Amino acid sequence: MTPLLIVVTAIGFGAGDFFAGLASRKAPVLTVSLYSQLVALGLAVLAVVFLGGAPDPSQLTWGFAAGLAVGVGIVRYYRGLTRGAMGWVATVMGVFSAMVPFVLGIGLGERPSGTAVIGVFTVIAALFFVIRRKEAGEGDRPAMSGTVTGKNGTNLAGIGDGILAGICFGFSFVFLGMASTGNPLWPVLMTLAGSIPPILVFRFLKTHEHGRPTGSWSLIVATGLLQGLAFIAFALAVLDGYISIVSVAGALSPVATSLLAFLVLCERFTRLQMFAVGMALAGIVCLVLG
Repeated sequence: MTPLLIVVTAIGFGAGDFFAGLASRKAPVLTVSLYSQLVALGLAVLAVVFLGGAPDPSQLTWGFAAGLAVGVGIVRYYRGLTRGAMGWVATVMGVFSAMVPFVLGIGLGERPSGTAVIGVFTVIAALFFVIRRKEAGEGDRPAMSGTVTGKNGTNLAGIGDGILAGICFGFSFVFLGMASTGNPLWPVLMTLAGSIPPILVFRFLKTHEHGRPTGSWSLIVATGLLQGLAFIAFALAVLDGYISIVSVAGALSPVATSLLAFLVLCERFTRLQMFAVGMALAGIVCLVLG
């Protein structure tokens, strides 16, 4: 049952991110972030009502801390998905969300395996290919129709957002790991609840990005339901003792996002770019397995 929950978690996060990227092209990013998180929160509340027991105070604290990081990460990630090619942004986000727990683990005295070290060098090399400028004469065309590229026609658009989002999500995974004892549904509920305040702060500071999600409600609801389902699947997997599902979910979700971007939006990749994405995903798997 747990392998199925791992797959549901990865697909839920990845597909939810894809729909959020589509919705953010039609409505303000902060509007999409807020309403999709509210939908996910509602689903988590129902799960706690039917399956949750008494919470532990430390679970609530670490869960809320994870939520604050998630809230900031979601805003930056969704913005990145609207500015750049979804496959690129999702891959970079996945790299950094896997790297942060790895680096923090070393700082806390952990000694990584050889597989994990190989994964680090692999993702660094892949990241170089992802963000490199195209050589003169290659033709700097957008990765997909409607994609905004960098000022010099490079493929850097949205990469910075993906990096910052990955760092935030990486910290959220660490915080959720701290709250892994006891019933995991409460940390999930607090994570989703904690993601709301940062989004509200961004909305207060950026009043010009307010707006109604006209024509994108179905995408927003789909995003929220998929994100909520992914968090619940994560929680149920943790019940079986698979704490590493946190890393797996964060690291493998870009696979679903990139695949949907390729199939639905027809994002075009050169052979070198496809090789770089494959390298990044392989490095992520090495980090998780290590």
